[in-house]
Amino acid sequence: MAEIVLASASPRRRELMARVAPEFRVFPADVDESSVPEKDPLEFAIAAAVLKAKTAAESFPEAIVIGADTVVALGLRVLGKPSDRESARAMLRALSGRRHRVMTGLAFYNKTEDRLLTGYDLTYVTFRELSAEMIEGYLAQESYLDKAGAYAVQEVGDAFVAKLKGNYDNVVGLPVEKVRRLLALFKAAPLTVEVEDIDFPASSGKAEAGGRRLLIPGGVTGETVRVQVVGERGAACVAEVIRVESPSSRRAEPRCLHFGRCGGCLFQNIDYGTQLELKERHLRRTLEEAGIAAAAAAVKAITPSPDFYTYRNKMEFGFGESWGRLVLGLRERVTATRQTHRRTLSIDACPIFSPVVERVFPAVIDFVREKGLAVFDILSGHGHVRHLVLRQGKRTGELMVILVTAELPGTDIAVLAKRLMAAVPELKSFVHVTNSRPSDLVEYEKTRLVAGAPFIEETLAGLTFRVYPQTFFQTNTAGAELLYQRIRDEAPLSPESRVLGLYCGSGPIELSLAGAVRKVTGVDSSPANIANAVENAMLNRVDNVEFVPGTVESFLGGPLREPADVVVVDPPRVGLTGKALRRILDLGVPAVVYVSCNPASLARDLRGFLDAGYKVRSLSPFDLFPHTPHLETLAVLCKE
Repeated sequence: MAEIVLASASPRRRELMARVAPEFRVFPADVDESSVPEKDPLEFAIAAAVLKAKTAAESFPEAIVIGADTVVALGLRVLGKPSDRESARAMLRALSGRRHRVMTGLAFYNKTEDRLLTGYDLTYVTFRELSAEMIEGYLAQESYLDKAGAYAVQEVGDAFVAKLKGNYDNVVGLPVEKVRRLLALFKAAPLTVEVEDIDFPASSGKAEAGGRRLLIPGGVTGETVRVQVVGERGAACVAEVIRVESPSSRRAEPRCLHFGRCGGCLFQNIDYGTQLELKERHLRRTLEEAGIAAAAAAVKAITPSPDFYTYRNKMEFGFGESWGRLVLGLRERVTATRQTHRRTLSIDACPIFSPVVERVFPAVIDFVREKGLAVFDILSGHGHVRHLVLRQGKRTGELMVILVTAELPGTDIAVLAKRLMAAVPELKSFVHVTNSRPSDLVEYEKTRLVAGAPFIEETLAGLTFRVYPQTFFQTNTAGAELLYQRIRDEAPLSPESRVLGLYCGSGPIELSLAGAVRKVTGVDSSPANIANAVENAMLNRVDNVEFVPGTVESFLGGPLREPADVVVVDPPRVGLTGKALRRILDLGVPAVVYVSCNPASLARDLRGFLDAGYKVRSLSPFDLFPHTPHLETLAVLCKE
């Protein structure tokens, strides 16, 4: 059995390690932590642990070497080891009465096999209000210099600590249970397996080994990989790829430098044809599992997106913190070895949206840092900046920038608007949204136009649409055009048809159908959407449409002004409410066109229509969201 080496000089870690392994060697690794490039506290702790483990492994190449590094973070500040008594005093004063995070990065390494397993533990510690006497009394012990945050929890105890959420041993310096679990996984021999399939929508490769089902993040169908089991997910084991022995022809090179860590895209490492195959198969399986095999059999070949990069016309980015600095980007992907709160990953480009990010982000970040604005904390309600929403007309090139913050008294946002106008000439609208609600969602509590027009324009299906900050508009302009054309081709429409559009939003489907039918009526619960739809109708000189505000349930609760021949429904992701479904069925219309972005809710609602006597005339999936697990589906239902 391989020798175990603890690459640490800490007597506290040595004592804790003795609870994990009865025999191990201690070999302090002399490393320069300032050479670690990572700036995020957690990434730094893990990288420093790796550096320690690999340095010690030079002397013990056959051994299992364990490296550990502990970091204390207070809000945007990272508290390292104090340089002297004064800096220790300042740290303890800063911690007084506040909650901070203690993170220990872990690394298990074997040089001979060049095998590495990393992990971490996270604990939240809340200090009591510390008096000057308490701080000076602790400093008098002169044991603070080698401790991150200037304290040892086993020394200060309940006198300083009001609350501790998480692992106590982690705060001491080594999370014993986490080390025990990871060491057991590392001791298990690596496996060489062939990836048989891809788990959809989770994006992990699937394999079998020794009667165990393996999920392999990043694994691609048809390739042979060397893997290390790192955890469990339900009845399956999660394994990380050590190396790809034989790559798959289905593997693709991700265009985004942040792929793998960013939570936005899951499938950039898989060729586009395989992505389409996975989505179409997922739709069929969902329908079959819902017990509607007839619908599954009616599924047509999926329609690909005309563009599988730079296809999105809207992105919501978030502000966050990294190593004491404010950053802007997307939420980090949660994995088997990264299951802490979703942090913001700093990005400088977004290939699925637009190169305009590379010009907008620097101006926004510079302004926010210059003004000393902090990231908004939804738990405490403190802070300032929250989100940055970008909307772009893919056909017109027009850009809208929406800055979402808490109240900013005394901050002149117009300064930022002026800078952006100079850096990004295509910017046509700059909007400031104020939102103080305790949610990480983009909510338009108060909206103010700072510069430019209140909207941008986009063209689709020969029509022009005005897009406001809150407008619902399909995020893939070119793909949506194909979807709307298919509705015209496959719905039983005639020049005398009367169409009722439910959940019409700003009216793109209704307006695209107006030229082929006698009358279209659109219904939406948002007065802003209805006003936008009316404006779009006037802009395009379409006079055979009417848009009515109200919920679907209330609108269909009374008699219609005139009967409908075709009902088009485009509900939110959760699908139809039970009442909405019943009232649509009560209309008894000859045909229903259902546009869905969620196969599960589509399957549930299709069951209701089929039970009421409708038949599936066609069922067409559309990939409007390349590199993600999402897809749009068009179902045409007719009564016989």
